[in-house]
Amino acid sequence: MTPDAGHEAVDQAFRALRARVDTAAVAPPAERIEARGRRRRAGHVALAGLTVLAVLAGGWAIARPPDRDAAPNPPAVSPTAPAAPTATPTGTRPDRIPPGFLAGEARAEQVIDEHTFQVECFGQPVARRAMTEFDGEQAQRRQLSQALYVYRDENAAKAVMRDLRPRLQRCSGFEGASVLAPASSPALGAEALSITVALPRDGAGEQTGQPFRFLVVRVGSAIAEFDGIVRTPETLDRPGAMIPRMCVFGSGCPPAYAAPVPPPANGGEVWAAVVGVHETGTQRPPRDETAGELAVLGYRAVVVPLACDVGAAAALGVAAEGNSYTVVYFASRQDASSLEQKYGLTAVRVRTYCS
Repeated sequence: MTPDAGHEAVDQAFRALRARVDTAAVAPPAERIEARGRRRRAGHVALAGLTVLAVLAGGWAIARPPDRDAAPNPPAVSPTAPAAPTATPTGTRPDRIPPGFLAGEARAEQVIDEHTFQVECFGQPVARRAMTEFDGEQAQRRQLSQALYVYRDENAAKAVMRDLRPRLQRCSGFEGASVLAPASSPALGAEALSITVALPRDGAGEQTGQPFRFLVVRVGSAIAEFDGIVRTPETLDRPGAMIPRMCVFGSGCPPAYAAPVPPPANGGEVWAAVVGVHETGTQRPPRDETAGELAVLGYRAVVVPLACDVGAAAALGVAAEGNSYTVVYFASRQDASSLEQKYGLTAVRVRTYCS
């Protein structure tokens, strides 16, 4: 073969290779770009290197067809194993306080998780829940409020109480009102702050001069707020019912029966003792206060979208979309039965995907 013929053969080989490389490098459809990602780019770099080697050797390289470098097929899933949700739901544990945790929720006017609050008074909690109820009729109707704030740890809650002490009256909402009982530290919870003022004249003048008590109690990493007219029985009853429930946010609150477990990693199996099922984001009061009763026994229930725990919705006969449920997790069916039998809870086996 003459030198010219050799050069011509190399040129033809290079043109053919370049045509094949260009064909292989055609951009995939838009819906495939995200799935192929870095794997596609890595394949192009390797292919370009093969092209250079082929030209230098005067031989042929075979370009991969454009559909051969797509993402490989996913591993087969056992027909008995539920598939993971296509999208991870939001609002998962432990960022919600369970429905029925506050004292008196079943008779509340409304209950709100993301309620407006004074940041300068209560800092930055990781979870909060508030309720409002009324006592009396029309002109004698008295509002009672209760709120629970949970912080990242006990030190953060202590800092809120420390900063709250000098501004207690202002945080009560009646900074200029006459003080009937000055700021004090009642022997409640781990620490508490209280002040009583005379309600100032409002537009209707219906409750002018009535003693209004503002009480804040801390237990562990949680702070509860109570306020209302002192003579209303619930103003005194609510703290007495609520404070024992808060033990789950501190130490020294061991479970009364079998020990619960944290939710396992994605795809892990666990038994869920179902405290209740509810519409996600609703402000309606729950029918009962089982979550609060369980807290007194050392069980901190968590709120989970039903879509997070595969198998839960089917076992309970409810729709997963738009619903959440409150649960306590256990490692075994036998452990879960301790609450199932004593409190009539349903225990279901689930596979978790939102941990």
